[in-house]
Amino acid sequence: MSVATVRPVVQRTSRYPRSLEVPVQTINLYLAIIISNYCAFCFGICVGWSNPAEWRILKHNIYKFKPTKDQWELISSFLPLGVLVCCLPMAALMKYQGCKSLMYIQGMCGAAVCQAVPIYLNEISQRKYRGLVGSLYYGAILYGIIYNHVLMEHIRMQTLHIVNLLLALLFGFLWIIPDSPFYYASVHKSKKARLALIWLRGKQHNVEDELKTMVVLVDNELDPTKDWWQSFKFSIRVSIIIRSTVLMIIHYLGGGLIVLMYMDNLLKELAEKKDYLTYLWVLCCSMVLGHLICVLLVDRIGRRPLLMVSTLILIICSLYLSCWFQLAGSNFQTKFVIYLFVVAYTMGLGPLACLLNVELILPTVRPYGCAMSNLFAWLSVFFVIQWIFYRNYECIIFEFMVGVLLLSILFILIFLPETKRLSATEIQSKVHSSWMSYSSSDES
Repeated sequence: MSVATVRPVVQRTSRYPRSLEVPVQTINLYLAIIISNYCAFCFGICVGWSNPAEWRILKHNIYKFKPTKDQWELISSFLPLGVLVCCLPMAALMKYQGCKSLMYIQGMCGAAVCQAVPIYLNEISQRKYRGLVGSLYYGAILYGIIYNHVLMEHIRMQTLHIVNLLLALLFGFLWIIPDSPFYYASVHKSKKARLALIWLRGKQHNVEDELKTMVVLVDNELDPTKDWWQSFKFSIRVSIIIRSTVLMIIHYLGGGLIVLMYMDNLLKELAEKKDYLTYLWVLCCSMVLGHLICVLLVDRIGRRPLLMVSTLILIICSLYLSCWFQLAGSNFQTKFVIYLFVVAYTMGLGPLACLLNVELILPTVRPYGCAMSNLFAWLSVFFVIQWIFYRNYECIIFEFMVGVLLLSILFILIFLPETKRLSATEIQSKVHSSWMSYSSSDES
């Protein structure tokens, strides 16, 4: 299918039948959302472990061995490096085995969670609540990080490891939920897709229209005579993958590194030892507040307005904090700006980048599309960690973020369409229109 033939396909499949617009809220749907987000919560525990554990391990005899600073830096780089190595293999596994199989092995690979959980949440949710459900993924990671920081302040490290091991046993509940209905439709298992939809929507809900929409989309987009790369490399799809990749890079470099991986460093700069626990609780509450704002507003005002407001606040806060690092001052205004920075990131750029990364990509190419965006995003994280944090360039991190965020404003205005309550093909239609207008102006 060439770019010229995208518009007819979009016109045939862009409108959902009326029965799909009826909101469905069942216990099974809530259960699927909670269990899949539990995987993201455990991933957040892994992401948030190394930073608060660093000074406890390096300065106290918690273990019988004591790693050096260089050895610890190597350990901390394993997470982004592991995601880099496993992104594409996990995409292949998800393409042929579904999202649920990746959730089972997420203990081995963070790349599985980064790809499987957001896609699964998108494909089981209805359009009306897709933003709310999709933003819960990032919230679950945040709550895993908060859990780690809080428990490390109150229990011994060895006890925390035992508790985390017990939490891992709860992955057995994954067998309760079905795989994504779209996955079953994409591998031509219509009976299983129908059963999955009935399980999620309830027996009283008519799932036939929703199933037909999935089947039509699969028939239009998947060509059995082409391999994954041939079906992936249409110019319109490459354009979308590039947009998703840039968005995920902005997601991490525009504040994600600070909020997700180096919150403990920020607290040490901010607070004296005796006040550390107080500032920790206030910072955690700021994370929760920002995420709640996103959950409440994402399906009301849309993705783009929330993203723009969040990014503008982040720019202002980063400018102030870059001056703070140079002046080495810590006062009430500085603390307030840091809390505002965290609220702004967790209400917009944090959860919405993960949400839009899935929404922008057509469902038939999501496994490899999301893998590519996550691959390059984590590659940028790896290099920035090596360049800034391990070379003691922390003083320029906020100046670096100002540059990234200023570019992100232009990117949001020019390249990101609004996806609120749009079907996959309607989103492709909007992207196709902007792509064609850009190509026409370039040719003229």
